[in-house]
Amino acid sequence: MGLDLEYKANAGTADVEIVTGISGLAELEEALTGGSKRAIKKFLIGAEKKAAKVLKDALSDEAPYDKGDLSEDIHIQSTTADGVLTVRVGPSKDTFYGMFQEFGAPEANVPAQHWMENTAVEHQDEVLQRYMECVDESLTAMKK
Repeated sequence: MGLDLEYKANAGTADVEIVTGISGLAELEEALTGGSKRAIKKFLIGAEKKAAKVLKDALSDEAPYDKGDLSEDIHIQSTTADGVLTVRVGPSKDTFYGMFQEFGAPEANVPAQHWMENTAVEHQDEVLQRYMECVDESLTAMKK
């Protein structure tokens, strides 16, 4: 079994994206290629959202606080475009100032704290472990 992790931070939207690639899981490949597109999408969204909740909770705990609701405004969003499913975790546009705290705002003398990046790196093993548990649970359920 192989698992690749790629971390991306987008300064324009304050998104932190963790992209995983899984290889060598013949059982998973067989289950996914034999199922309907709707079932496969549901399977993947379920596993990715459960894993993303680990990061969401960690980001909520680690969000810098001066004033406002940043820690309470961390969301999970899934999108599908060109056949690629993406699950994003981060603050909404209502708490745009999280972007300034992540990447800094030199013109306002606000230093970058990289709280999302640091939290994602710190919890990546836990996120990936939860993802693999969800995949395993789903495969076990499919066998029944």
